[in-house]
Amino acid sequence: MIQFKTKHFLTSGLFSVALLTIMSCEGPEGPPGLPGNDGLDGQVILGDVFEVEADFNAQGNFGVFGEFGFTLGDAEKVLVYHLDGVDNNRDIWRLLPRTFFHANGIFNYAFDFSSVDYSIFIEGNFDLTTLEPAFLEDQVFRVLILPAQFIDGRIDVSDHEGMLKMMGVDSSDIPRISLQ
Repeated sequence: MIQFKTKHFLTSGLFSVALLTIMSCEGPEGPPGLPGNDGLDGQVILGDVFEVEADFNAQGNFGVFGEFGFTLGDAEKVLVYHLDGVDNNRDIWRLLPRTFFHANGIFNYAFDFSSVDYSIFIEGNFDLTTLEPAFLEDQVFRVLILPAQFIDGRIDVSDHEGMLKMMGVDSSDIPRISLQ
């Protein structure tokens, strides 16, 4: 019986030494990763938010244009929300593009952007000069700029309040720009 314990102890010891030897081996170093963007050490920058107040008319081709004041990186995306109204002292925001079925036809608010500027515009299948002033004047939009990794299938981008919360933005701190 003692002989069995000694063999078992000896086998376990050799196995442990072999395992440690294999685990301590290193292979060749892999290729370097892609270079990242320079940033501030220890600081996470989630994006920027601002409001745009706009009037739409035929002279402006039913669109407004603005500049960010900085250059977006390749991995930054833009979301735009339209102020739909107020309910119980809470703003109601709708994600663009936003379609309306009007007596004259169909129209929508939409947007596009480049790395340095953006435009918000109305498109329709009828003469937009026939739209009521409520659709054209004093329109308010919120522009959210955020890293693309925050926009994926798991995030409900239509949830304006959720997006602001994720970005750590208090709505009372959002500046407003007039493009009228």
